[in-house]
Amino acid sequence: MTNSVGGSRILQVLVEKLKPYLTLDINEVQFNGSQDMYLVKGNSYEKVAQPLFDERFLMNFCEQLANSRNLFFNIQVPHLSCSIPNTRYRVNALHPSINAQNKICMCIRVPNESKFPIEAFQLGAKVKSKGIDYQDILNLTTQAKNILVSGGTASGKTSFVNCLIEKIPLEERIITIEDSPELHLKNPNLVSILVGKNEDSNYSYETALNDAMRMSPQRLLLGEIDTKNVSLFLRLANTGHSGMISTLHSNSVEDAIFAINLNIKIGSKKDIDSNDLLEFFIRGMDFIIQIKKINNERVIEDVLDVKKDLKKALGKN
Repeated sequence: MTNSVGGSRILQVLVEKLKPYLTLDINEVQFNGSQDMYLVKGNSYEKVAQPLFDERFLMNFCEQLANSRNLFFNIQVPHLSCSIPNTRYRVNALHPSINAQNKICMCIRVPNESKFPIEAFQLGAKVKSKGIDYQDILNLTTQAKNILVSGGTASGKTSFVNCLIEKIPLEERIITIEDSPELHLKNPNLVSILVGKNEDSNYSYETALNDAMRMSPQRLLLGEIDTKNVSLFLRLANTGHSGMISTLHSNSVEDAIFAINLNIKIGSKKDIDSNDLLEFFIRGMDFIIQIKKINNERVIEDVLDVKKDLKKALGKN
């Protein structure tokens, strides 16, 4: 793993010391201070009896990681969210200055290198009642539909998106925009743009999206929709760009629509009419696919045909 780690030599050495934990079959490494360390697998937490790290190590790691991304980690910028260079390990950290115990709190998300077939996701009752099968869902990708994959934390949204993008024709030019590299693409004509989540990042989502559109993508894949990028994402979807795929934190397709509405209002800081926003969403988006984790099983809970189902619900033709 560390042979490919980018950044300074110091950062590489620090990552090497974390390697015994980062290569375990787990989902996350958590630090609530250097001596309060947990390994997370699914819903299980295992406390590490005698962590081999101190506060100085954690601070040095966060500072070196921030430097590698042209970010800051200090009292003025007390949070960090980015990936370890040249890897898919995502780090989120809080500075001691904003922690009641005056300690660094940090989570390192360990990527799942396994690729799941779409059949690893069960078809929910609602999906079956609509007569939708796995091939129907995969066809949405080959048909270049604009798709929003919605789900809660650790529901499997990214794994599901990786199932979908397997069906993108290899000859297509793809541009991805993510805060950490999580999408697996085989397309040779590929540009992967990384955007920091920190507000002090000198490269914003809006800038990245504008740059991406000037680079002639046939498809644009956006890691996650939030207040910073939702308006531009939907604007692109409303101007003829097809085959776009993104994810959203939400617990149902209804909540996803509400979240989009709210994110646009928060991002624009304007009181925009909700009906206008819904019409804007319907015109640009084709399908919402809801993913849910139930009793450790990942389920495709619902597939909403936006243009058909929402228009019918609103009484529109």
